[in-house]
Amino acid sequence: MKKLIYTLLILTVLIFSSNMKIKAQATPEDLMENFFAIFDEDVNQAVDYLFSTNPLIDANQDGIKSIKERFELSRKLLGNYYGAEIVSKYYAGDSYAKYVYSLKYERQPVKLVLVLYKPNKIWKVQNVNFQDDMDTEFKLTE
Repeated sequence: MKKLIYTLLILTVLIFSSNMKIKAQATPEDLMENFFAIFDEDVNQAVDYLFSTNPLIDANQDGIKSIKERFELSRKLLGNYYGAEIVSKYYAGDSYAKYVYSLKYERQPVKLVLVLYKPNKIWKVQNVNFQDDMDTEFKLTE
């Protein structure tokens, strides 16, 4: 009887945790909200989280290491980090999206561009680009 209860408990936890992962990435906004919550505390873990959403991307590749190094360098050169704000969103259908964020550092903003893809039920990172050129994102307002 103890084994049955233990087995049911484990199955319940596994089902609940898998549903949490799907729910946590139900929208691109959910994925990015999780990313920035982690980013506030630990840049490297946040980058690892982003790329963990796509099992086809090797977490040890040089490009990911380079992104982590650039984030760390930005924090050192640009001063305190004060948060992020969405600059623009682009969609190609219901399963492909590009989000552009402004990372607000003390000295200047930095542009973070993320391409997200949802082949089935869960959004995953397709591409990440990190640039210090925010000028291209200006829009005319009246």
